[in-house]
Amino acid sequence: MKRFVSLDILRGLSIFGMVFSAIIPYGVLPAWMYHIQNPPPEHILDMTSYGLGWVDLVFPVFIFCMGAAIPFAFRAKWKRSGNDTRRDMKDIGERFLMLLAFSFLCNLLQPSLEGYWSNFLILAGFGALWLIYVKGASIKIRITGWAIAFSLLVLYAFVFDIHMTLFSRNIIILLLAFLYLFGSLIWYFTRDSVKWRLVAFLGVILVSLISRRVGFDGILYANKSISWLLNMEEINFLMILLPATWVGDRFYNMLQENETVIERKGILTHVVFWSMLALVVWICISSYNRWLLEGKFFTIIALAGLVLLVRKTAPKYLPFLYLAGLLILSGLWIERFEPGLTKVPCSFSYCFVSGGAALLLLLWLHYLSEFFPGGFLSNIFSGAGANPLMSYVAHSMFVSPILGITYLNILYNRANPEGYPWIGALSAFLLVLFTMWLVSLVSRKKIYWRA
Repeated sequence: MKRFVSLDILRGLSIFGMVFSAIIPYGVLPAWMYHIQNPPPEHILDMTSYGLGWVDLVFPVFIFCMGAAIPFAFRAKWKRSGNDTRRDMKDIGERFLMLLAFSFLCNLLQPSLEGYWSNFLILAGFGALWLIYVKGASIKIRITGWAIAFSLLVLYAFVFDIHMTLFSRNIIILLLAFLYLFGSLIWYFTRDSVKWRLVAFLGVILVSLISRRVGFDGILYANKSISWLLNMEEINFLMILLPATWVGDRFYNMLQENETVIERKGILTHVVFWSMLALVVWICISSYNRWLLEGKFFTIIALAGLVLLVRKTAPKYLPFLYLAGLLILSGLWIERFEPGLTKVPCSFSYCFVSGGAALLLLLWLHYLSEFFPGGFLSNIFSGAGANPLMSYVAHSMFVSPILGITYLNILYNRANPEGYPWIGALSAFLLVLFTMWLVSLVSRKKIYWRA
């Protein structure tokens, strides 16, 4: 089946943003270069800081991509081998468990160790993950990978005295595992009914609302015996993922009928789709600066203008724009009834606004892939986005150890001179871009990691 390249590019960009924001110079760049709720220089969580910055957008964009990809994955499988509910339930369970395992392995296999030879141990961990998760691997290869992984964990625990607990997991991958489990099950049983998908979406909102009212979120966080695994964010973020499954369904059908082509209607077409990107930028700027009234007013006008222009230039994309506008405007309206738009705790406004922004970004990238196909950057990000598990750990578990082994990390550190944080940010940008390029080369060889 033909891949939806625009979705791969968006996923690749979101992973790039996650990795880049994690390695930029710490505490010295302007506050808008970090999570709004973790401002410099101390980066201490401040739950009274409100707004949506670009760093706060990258994770919900990835969740959106996961939701949109669910229909593609299942329908492609059904096209190859038919629909079998028992097999599908087994596949969902297995993928959930493999993602859950990945959330622990990708953390535990790269402990903070000093010394030159620790780089080789991290590379060995990367190799173990490769054998476990590479697509099409035989049982023997996977067992070998697990054996290497467990051997490394034993070495870290008993030789290097690395403390391992149930909290030794990557919270992002853990969240994605549960979102995949719940989201794919909801999509599976509502795949032929938009009405029942909407009922499920409203049910998620109701559960989240009741949980907040009775303080169930806090109870979960306070209970250390279960908070390592379960929290309400695994439900809350479904408010991003479930609308994305509808987007995936609709784009899948359009691809099957070859209806995704955007007609060339002169400069107006370019204005429309670049305006979608500009609107996302405006939403981030106005939300970050807390221009609440101005932000709502201009956003309403911009969306109304976009509806009129899309109706003239690309009417088949109007349903997507309606959904994006509904989510964004609902989020901006709901924020007045909340303390503010926050990622921690996850607010309704955060989910709705970021979900709508992710859809606008997908439409903009689809326009770029239609009008400017095969570009260097689009090839890099589409290749990295098609291989998300590898992309997520390639920098920390492959590129960084290689830099340490070859002593190139000395040159990289010199490219981060004290007092010139933007040079350090540029160095981080280029290093992550290089990492994404390496993953794209692997993807071009049809080698993928799959949970």
